[in-house]
Amino acid sequence: MYSKESAATVLLGVLLSMQVATAADTNPAGARDEQQSIDEIVVSGRHLSSQDASIVVEHEFVVDVAEALSRLPGANRNQNGRLSGIAQYRGMFGDRVAVSVDGLGLIGGGPNSMDPPLSYVSPMITGKLTLKRGIPGVATAPESIGGHVDAAIARGDFSTGERFDFGGMAGVRYADNGDTTSLAGRLTAANRAHRFSLVGQADRADDLRTPAGRIVPSQLSRDRLDASYAYRDDRNEFQVFAGALDTEDTGTPALAMDIRYIDSELYGMNFIRELTPGLSLHGKVGYNDVDHVMDNFSLRPAPESPMQYRQNRALGDGVVFALHADYAMGELALMAGVDGRTESHDSLITNPNNAMFFIENFNDVQRDVVSAFAAIGRGEADSGWELGLRWIDVSTDAGEVAFGGLMDMMGMNAGQLAAAFNAADRKLSFGNLDAVFKYSHRLTPDLAFNVDIGSKTRAPSYQELYLWLPLQATGGLADGRNYIGNLGLSAERSNEIVLGLDWSGDRFSISPQAYYRDVSDYIQGVPATVMPANMLAVDAEIYGLDLGWRYSLTERVGVEGNASYTRGRRTDVADNLYRLPPLNASLALNYVEGGLSLRGELIAFDRQDRVSTYNSELPTAGYGVVNAAASWQLSRRLRVDVEASNLFDRGYQDHLAGVNRVRNVDLPPGERLWGAERTFTLGAVVTF
Repeated sequence: MYSKESAATVLLGVLLSMQVATAADTNPAGARDEQQSIDEIVVSGRHLSSQDASIVVEHEFVVDVAEALSRLPGANRNQNGRLSGIAQYRGMFGDRVAVSVDGLGLIGGGPNSMDPPLSYVSPMITGKLTLKRGIPGVATAPESIGGHVDAAIARGDFSTGERFDFGGMAGVRYADNGDTTSLAGRLTAANRAHRFSLVGQADRADDLRTPAGRIVPSQLSRDRLDASYAYRDDRNEFQVFAGALDTEDTGTPALAMDIRYIDSELYGMNFIRELTPGLSLHGKVGYNDVDHVMDNFSLRPAPESPMQYRQNRALGDGVVFALHADYAMGELALMAGVDGRTESHDSLITNPNNAMFFIENFNDVQRDVVSAFAAIGRGEADSGWELGLRWIDVSTDAGEVAFGGLMDMMGMNAGQLAAAFNAADRKLSFGNLDAVFKYSHRLTPDLAFNVDIGSKTRAPSYQELYLWLPLQATGGLADGRNYIGNLGLSAERSNEIVLGLDWSGDRFSISPQAYYRDVSDYIQGVPATVMPANMLAVDAEIYGLDLGWRYSLTERVGVEGNASYTRGRRTDVADNLYRLPPLNASLALNYVEGGLSLRGELIAFDRQDRVSTYNSELPTAGYGVVNAAASWQLSRRLRVDVEASNLFDRGYQDHLAGVNRVRNVDLPPGERLWGAERTFTLGAVVTF
């Protein structure tokens, strides 16, 4: 059933379904006026250059925005539930990848990342999802050791006149697998200076079907609302917004519990002020508050013993801010600024059948980041460079912990761990310096060479430091093991080099990049026979190659594709890094004729047998999946879209899909989750 909030979303009324790609890259008028060049390869609403890769999410048939990320070169997601996709880029994932929404970071509520940042944006009201390719510059975000991803909510456009124009979109999308329904809407009132926007989306689904049986629980329920006001003139831009996310009864079968609810409030403001023709000031600030409850008995089969029932309430809130100035002096560009993030977390585990039982999983945890950066760059006709430095100060602290209702040896061991944790110095600080150099040179009119060299850092997460009792609250690691934190961890440091080429001819374009990362103090959970810690710092290396390409056969027919290879291993012992994708590639054939667009796509993954021994990671077999889609622009205001995913009903297991933790269901515990069976999706969108 739909709640009152989702009913309001329905009244708003907008569904953005997939605009199927075209070989000629046809887009609505005004959607993009860039010309294809060496600096940008346009791939079916998916843009690729040496600097970034992006995808128009509102055109994709996905429920989780993180799934759209997996369609960009080098990027993927760790899927612990249908709304719990964790961003991964070139072998790094979780807190190592900085993720923002409209340029603002988010504070999650779940200690096991049931609500990763991309779950806070619903796909049909999301415009562009942008991935920084290579090493993000120092101005992009602090602690972006593994890359940076930003999602932008589609709030509509300003108009060109003084009179207010009213418009929006309305629609619906339905997939037969899991009886999945999505409703979304946007209503905008705007003139050339002011824009008022109200957007929303509601998603509902039952459990997914696979060739191996149903995934239980994989149901979902999410409502997302956003209201905003924006202003602009010749020298200023300003926006303020308020939003809400309401997720209820959503399964996470790769984790020990499921989502009962996630109630979040989100607020933010950003501005740009042009002080002089060469000097501008940019600022933004955001706040979000999360109340999150999860349990192991409501959505999945309950434990056999009432004493094994568990419920966890987690609270998180925080503020993010940034202020920087840009100054242009001829061919030189200067940038300097400060930014920060303050967050707090609490987590309490209880048993509804035992009033005496409780565990303060995390108590009064604080993690604050304050950072300053400066960068200088020069751009010429055939070359350009950028050099930047960033100082990052991270301070953390945690309150004393307690427990109750644990008996005998378990209670004795927990008491020793709690006493040791409470007696320890929990107030920690990390001071780190990042440096990035980027250079590009055009070798010929069609060919450019790019190189990034950087050294970036990440301080330990609060889970890695303050998890005092062996539990699975590991930020979405999802290997089924219990872990305990380590107050002695150091910050990770990645020294990386990226080499790339951009080549574009009249009909063919390609942008490959090769990379190598040497990571010291890489935080890895390992088996420990001596407590109190099994989160340790190890040495690791990650290297690989990814690319995107496009070839136009005729004005109406074209082919395109991506390919990615990632290899990660520990260098202190003979073992592989955990949860890395195998070699994979995609190939798509596109056709457009008038208002009709057709797309056929093959996505193939090699087997992955280079798995982590320490995480008891299981290998997976290779597979290929065929998808087909069509889009009809029936009139200027009405479009109908259809898609058949996994057209030949192939049984497969995505290596990043996670392992089943639910007992007494179709899939046995410990088996990797299977991909969805053949699924037909129908959508329609009306603009007004």
